[in-house]
Amino acid sequence: MPAGDLQTVSGSVLIDPTARPLPFPGAIALAIGLSMSGKRLESKLQEIKDAGYVAVVYKANGVSDEGLRLTAHTVGMALFRASDSVPWDQLMEIMNAAVAPHRESGRTLVDIRPGDLFDLANTVASQAGGAVAIADPEQTILAYSTLPDQPIDDTRRDSILRLQVPRSAENDADYRRVHAARDVVSVPNEEPSLRRSAIAIRAGDVVLGSLWLLETASNPNEDAARFLREAANVAALHILHRRTAYVSTLTRQIDLVKPLLFEPGRVELAAIRLGISADTIRIVAVSVWPPQANAPDTLQSRLRLFDIVRTACAVRLPTAVCGLADNIVYIVLPQNTAKSRQFQHDTVLRIVHNTRRLLDRPVLAGVGRTTPIARLEQSRMDAEEVLAELLRNADEGRVHVDSKDVVADRDSLGSRLYLRQIVTELHSSGHLPGIYAGQVAEHDALKKTAFEETVRVYLDCGGNAIEVAKQLGVHVNTVRYRISRVKALFGFDLADAETRLLLWLQLWARHN
Repeated sequence: MPAGDLQTVSGSVLIDPTARPLPFPGAIALAIGLSMSGKRLESKLQEIKDAGYVAVVYKANGVSDEGLRLTAHTVGMALFRASDSVPWDQLMEIMNAAVAPHRESGRTLVDIRPGDLFDLANTVASQAGGAVAIADPEQTILAYSTLPDQPIDDTRRDSILRLQVPRSAENDADYRRVHAARDVVSVPNEEPSLRRSAIAIRAGDVVLGSLWLLETASNPNEDAARFLREAANVAALHILHRRTAYVSTLTRQIDLVKPLLFEPGRVELAAIRLGISADTIRIVAVSVWPPQANAPDTLQSRLRLFDIVRTACAVRLPTAVCGLADNIVYIVLPQNTAKSRQFQHDTVLRIVHNTRRLLDRPVLAGVGRTTPIARLEQSRMDAEEVLAELLRNADEGRVHVDSKDVVADRDSLGSRLYLRQIVTELHSSGHLPGIYAGQVAEHDALKKTAFEETVRVYLDCGGNAIEVAKQLGVHVNTVRYRISRVKALFGFDLADAETRLLLWLQLWARHN
């Protein structure tokens, strides 16, 4: 920060360093993708400063930021370097909470605007004389007090920076104990000079969250427990208000997108209503794996995946539109050039990995083919088929959930998806399961033999008996003997190419 520079901060704004920033006196600029060096760096920082911004938040992403720091010093712009792992939307929420004007003393709980949990936290902190945090049942931080000179420890610091309570057996046990209790609970603290207490926030028997107070052990407030009881009752109303508004906003967005995705007759009108004007478009289908872990029993849990993806798209893919149906989140991507396709694919991969970190569950995404808006349904169905294949591959261990393979399209999946579609068509037309494969399976079941496995691996290995023996763990002469008996036992000739093709397809269908 430039020496002696005292500025009044009025808010934070996500900006695109490639575009001219909108005027915002006193704002902090969250500069996504800001270059650490380059000829235009000084002019870009000067442009941000001229628009009224007093500081820039950036991520180094493993690159030296020396050039940026020197340039910022020359321009007279303060810098905040953020951790690469913290999402931009969380940084924005943290910044906005930090610069919120401190409320005057003497305010009561009834003065708080409905749903304003940060104001509630500040009011309780002012009354109780400590630091307050409000968390939901999954230990996500909903709000925290921002008054000056509050006590703080590592747990509070990490929780605010991540907007998530650090996962540990001790913290999980503390939250379970608080949720089970009907009154204020004293919670052990790692620092003897501080003490922590908490109370569950309830609506009837349903736990909506918890309210936490951190205060100095040497000067506790005797009325702190009473303040927490009163605040917990008020907090329940605010959380229900926020939840209703949150669900209402998201469901309104979902309802707008559904005609685009599922009603071919209304797709062009829906695109106009959503402001989509591109000639071509493609759909991405996103889901959590394994499916049974993503079988949400409430609307709230289904919306969490949608909201995370939607927020990430608002930051990284501002022209995208998001929708939700069942347990799949759909991203509608306006499509233009081959370059934009690669950018969108890379961005979706970053969104998927970020969503996995926030949900602590593997996330997969299938990318549909590019189609005109009038045929958008084809892209959606294509994305769903790719996603279904990815889910199967994950079940069978062919996809590592931390790799780039968690995002795929039809081309990157190769022949397997096409084969499955062929097999599906043959099943529906009655050609599968086939007679050849059925004969072999029936013989194996009756005679306790292993012809089906031997023939299948033999065809997979292109007739290489030595390789088949290695894979099956038997002698090569055993393989040759079994193959020599096939024609006599089953009546088909493995020397015939068309027979091999038909038999391989039937065997593949039995195992896929």
